[in-house]
Amino acid sequence: MTAEHLQQLLAVLGEESAERYEALRWRLVRLFTWERCGEPEALADEALDRLARRLTEGEPIGHLENYLFGIARMLLREEAARAMRQRAKLAEFGREQVRLSLPASDELAERLRRCLDSLEPEQRRIVLAYYDGRPRERLAVELGLQLNALRNRALRLREKLEKCVMIHRIESLGKEGR
Repeated sequence: MTAEHLQQLLAVLGEESAERYEALRWRLVRLFTWERCGEPEALADEALDRLARRLTEGEPIGHLENYLFGIARMLLREEAARAMRQRAKLAEFGREQVRLSLPASDELAERLRRCLDSLEPEQRRIVLAYYDGRPRERLAVELGLQLNALRNRALRLREKLEKCVMIHRIESLGKEGR
């Protein structure tokens, strides 16, 4: 915030402007803390900076606190969008790491296909649906399960598939060694 912006904001806040500024900042920090934002103090400062810039630009502001908390709501949306983009990047990174760590071969795909075929039809449907990217809450409702029960089943099925793939791999290594 520039000195000009701060002076404009303090002028609008009127008498006891420093105390009022601190009270507004504290309310913003509590709001961002309540909403579990990573840096509530920085977001509170950003909201006040944006308000001060708007005042300096001459934007008409009716009720100062309502306007300020409108800015805070916009910051919350921006923060949520940023967090979503970050989660998507992390998920993509995780998928890329898994893809790079596995042998990219038709043989591995065939092993997995055989292991999937060895599952009961309902088990195969659960594991394929769980990992296809659909919202898991919706899948749990479709299957008539609690979300934790779905997670546990998917975990057990994934472990079963991993074990099966490893067994087929060991068998194929044994055949190559003969």
